[in-house]
Parts: sequence; structure tokens; C-alpha cells
Amino acid sequence: MATMTTFKKLTVIASLSAGLFACGDNVTSTKQATTPETKNTSSLKEAYAGRFLIGATLNDDLVAHPDSAKMQLVKKHFSAATMDNAFKWGVINPQPDDYRFTAPDNFVNFTNSNEIKAIGHVLFWHSQTPDWVFKDEQGNLLSREALLKRMRERASMMANRFGDKIKIWDVVNEAIEDDGSLRNSLYHQIIGDDFIEQAFYIANDVLPADAIKIYNDYGMTREGRRSAVIAMVNDFKARGVPIDAIGIQGHWGMKTPTLDEIDNTLTVLAATGLPLHITELDLDYLGREQFFGANVDIDKLEATPENNPYPDGNFPASADKELGDRYADIFRLFLKHQQQIDRVTFWGVTDAESWLNGWPVAGRTNYPLLFNHDGSPKQALQQVIDVGNNAKM
Repeated sequence: MATMTTFKKLTVIASLSAGLFACGDNVTSTKQATTPETKNTSSLKEAYAGRFLIGATLNDDLVAHPDSAKMQLVKKHFSAATMDNAFKWGVINPQPDDYRFTAPDNFVNFTNSNEIKAIGHVLFWHSQTPDWVFKDEQGNLLSREALLKRMRERASMMANRFGDKIKIWDVVNEAIEDDGSLRNSLYHQIIGDDFIEQAFYIANDVLPADAIKIYNDYGMTREGRRSAVIAMVNDFKARGVPIDAIGIQGHWGMKTPTLDEIDNTLTVLAATGLPLHITELDLDYLGREQFFGANVDIDKLEATPENNPYPDGNFPASADKELGDRYADIFRLFLKHQQQIDRVTFWGVTDAESWLNGWPVAGRTNYPLLFNHDGSPKQALQQVIDVGNNAKM
């Protein structure tokens, strides 16, 4: 099975070997003599080069304007990219004979032209999958065999169109509940408990032989879901089910999960032996915990001065520093686990593209990423770059 971690380790070995041969007979030369211990770069991706990929999530408008100022940020700072919605079943294929390839094609053209690793998101997800996928022409639910056939047709369509241009795929997304049970999606209802397993077999059959196939989920710091994912991965590995990596979304807050919880999660997931991908990182600066509970209806929430303190897009320097401190602490953890982490992807480029502007409170202006709404860099960006620059190689 394909792994980027193996490639990363081989790259390090090759670099060290090249350094030794370059020294000729001077075998007493050390790595420090040929490789600087720290870096000095203003590029996010360069600060973490040789450790893990740094990714961003793009949308249709961004890839339609590849020469825009925001896409220049992508070229400078990011070595991987994911589309937010364009590859989801209900977007790329909303009706049986309706295929919408403009944004996906723009995406792969951009990534391939700029040596950015393209991530396919997502083959199979209970959300944003149209009803027709699960039903026959009479509106009845499909049989197990018929749904598996449609899943294979979708995966084959993706593989045939994008081929080697996309060799990292989220195969299944969010199929496990907080308590560790399987989500009662139509995939699960129709196919059964082996839905996830069957999805990986299908992906393995049709994607490029060296494609990296990921199970991706949120809330991995929660014991129930995390333990279930670990049990599933260990079972898959024991039986030869072709899974290559674990995706940890990383939609986190300013205080939760704690650093210890993140550290422990990375440790126990890495113990499966599979590489880890941080797939959807953002930090909800304004917070959302207060909006959930038995007496809260999030559909009726409105933005107020209390829950929307910076509506004009001006993020105070003190808040920027606080955000940067939290990101810096998290990236130090990522560096601690760099041998197990292959990629860290932010869920957006600038704050303007973030889903947190409208959830869970419609109309809020949030600040979860490293670039402001206007595309200007935050202090937090430099703090994260500094963590990478100052860490010894």
C-alpha cells in the first residue's frame, strides 16, 4: 500500500547519503556541517518542508481565478490543496446524467501546474450525497449489490477522469458516531456493517496503484470515536483491507481540545502504524460550545455584539496574538509527531472562505485561519512559520 511516510523517510536517508558522498574521504563530517539546524524562510510550506505537507482548502471561485492575489498566497505558502465541495457526489454529479467538471478540472490544472499535491475529497460521505444514489427509478431503496455498483461507477469515473493527477483520496468521511457506533446512514442501512470496508476495496480496485486511501473523521479526540477508528484500522490491517492513512479533521477551538488531548490522540492513532493526515484544521476563535444544549435551537441564533464582536473584519492585535499562540502550541505538537504526520491542511485559505462565518450563528464574522478576510497575513502566520523555522531538523 502507498504511504507518503515511507517516501519521507527515504528522502531523508537519500539526503544524508548524498551529504556523506559529497564529503569524499572526510567521513568525520556531520549532518550539521552540511544541513542547517534551523530554517529562515517566510513561506509556510518551506518552514515545514521535509517534515509534512502544508495544505489549504480551495473553492470554486478561487480555482476559477488562478492568478488572483489569494491564489498567489496558495502558491507561496502551501504544498497541498483540497477542494471544499467540488468533488462531493451531490456537487459533481447531482443527477444521474449531470456531471459538473469545471471546478474539479480547474483545481487539478492549478495543482499540477504549480507542483501542489492534489487531495481528492471525498468519495463516500453520508452528507451531500443526492437521494437518487440510493434509490431506483420507482423511488425504492436499492439493493446492497446495486448500491455497491453505483459506488464503483462513481469511483471509476473519478479515477478515469483525474487518474494520476490526484493520488491522495478521502475514501470515506464521517462514518462513525461520537459513541463509536456506525453512523446510521443510507450506506450503512443498505450495505450493512461492512460498508466502509467495501468502499476501500472499491477505491483500491480503481484508483492508481500508489494512491493513498484515507478514512477521515472529526472529533477524533473523543474517546468513543477514536477507539472505534483504532479498532477498525487494526482489524482492516489484520485482514488486508486496503487502507493507507487516517484523516484527523481538526476543527478545534481556542481551549478545547486541550494540548494533552491532541497529543494523546496523535500518539494512539499513530500506534496503528498508519500515517496521519490533519485534513481540515481551523481554530474557532469566537467559540461555539455555548450554543449547544437542550435549550438551544441553533436555527434561531442571530449574530449579536456579544457573540459577533468583530463584524467589520478588523481582528485586534491582541486576539491575533492569542490565536497565534494556540496555533504555535499545536504545531509544536505536530513537529513532535512529525514522523507519523504526512500532511497538515487548513480548512480554507483566508478567513473570508471559512465555513465558521456562518455556523453555528448565521452572519458572524469569524477569524479561524492564518490570513485575514482581505488576504493580509496575521501575526499568527508568522508565529506558525517561526515554529517551523526554529525547530531543529
